[in-house]
Amino acid sequence: MIFSEDFFKKETKCDFEVPEMMKRAWAAQMELLETVIRICDKNQLQYFADGGTLLGAVRHQGFIPWDDDIDLCMKREDYMKLVQILPRELPPGMAMAGMYADTERLRRQSFHPYIKVVADSRQWDFNEYMKRFHGFPYPKIAVEIFPLDYISRDSESQKIQSLILATGFYASDHWEELEQEGLLEGVLSSLESTCGQSIPREGNVQNFLWKLLDKVSSLYREEEGDELTNYYYYLQIPGFRFKKEWYGETVSLPFEQMELAVPCGWHEILTAEYGDYMVYNRSMTYHTYPFYGTWENDLVRRIQALGFSGTVEEFCQKVSAGELHVPEDRKRFWDEPLEHPF
Repeated sequence: MIFSEDFFKKETKCDFEVPEMMKRAWAAQMELLETVIRICDKNQLQYFADGGTLLGAVRHQGFIPWDDDIDLCMKREDYMKLVQILPRELPPGMAMAGMYADTERLRRQSFHPYIKVVADSRQWDFNEYMKRFHGFPYPKIAVEIFPLDYISRDSESQKIQSLILATGFYASDHWEELEQEGLLEGVLSSLESTCGQSIPREGNVQNFLWKLLDKVSSLYREEEGDELTNYYYYLQIPGFRFKKEWYGETVSLPFEQMELAVPCGWHEILTAEYGDYMVYNRSMTYHTYPFYGTWENDLVRRIQALGFSGTVEEFCQKVSAGELHVPEDRKRFWDEPLEHPF
C-alpha cells in the first residue's frame, strides 16, 4: 500500500496524540488487512469489521486514535473455510497463527481461542521487513479474526454448552495457577466426562483444549438459533449477543485510505456492545496500549548496539527508505528473546 508522508506524522486526534510509531503500526497492520480482504474476496468468504475496528470505521472513518489493532469476525462456516485456505494463499512472510497453525511455534504465538494473520518476522531479512511494513520495527504485527457462532434457542442446551465453555475457558486462562494448586487434573477430567472426549496430558494440551472448545462453540447451526456471538466474550461481557439478521449483509465504509466491510446492523451491534458508542471511552480496551510498549527500551539497545546514534524515528525512516542497512550478521534483528515476548 502507498501512504503519503503526512500519514506517518505525529498527530493529535480527538485530544489524543497519536505518535509516529503508532502510525507505522497502523500502516503495517493495514498491509495484513488488505491481504486478508483479498483472500476473502477471491474465495467469496464474508468478513466483517469487529469490535474497535468496527467502531473506528463508523465513528472515525479509520482507527480509533487510542486503538492499536485490527479485529475482524466471520460466521463459523466461512471462518473454518478461511482456516483451510490461509496457509496456502498467504504470501511469503505472512502466516496464520493460533490453534490451527501449521507449526508449534505459530500455534504458540496466539494464546487465545481465535486465529491471527501475522507478519512472521522469522521469514524476513530485517531490512526487507522494514521496507515492506513501512518502517515498523517490531515483530508480531497481526490482524485478529474471531468466529461467530449461533446461540441455541433451547435454553437447557444453551445452559449446558455455556457451562462447558466457561469451565474450559477458565482452565485455559488460569492454566499455570490451576497446575500449581493441583486442580488442573480435576478440571480436565470433568471436561472429559462432560464432553465424552479424552484430553491428552502430553504435548500442547492447552491447544488441544482450545480446539475442543471451538467444536463446542460451533454446535448449533443457523436454523437452530436467532442470535450470534463469540462465546469467549459472551461469557465475560453481558449482552454480547447479536441478532443474526444484523450480520445478514455487509455495507462498505471508509477506513483510513481503504474500504472495509461492516455488518448491515452496525448501529444495533455497536449499541449492544458499547451503549452510546459516539461517546469517547478510552478505558474500554482489553490490552495495554501500545502493544509494542514493553519492547521500546529493548529496541533502543538493539539500535545502539548497531552503532546508530540517531533517534528511533530516524532509524526507522532510514532503514525503511533503504538509506541504512542492518549488517548481514544482524539482519535477524529479533531472533534473540525480547524482554517481554508475546
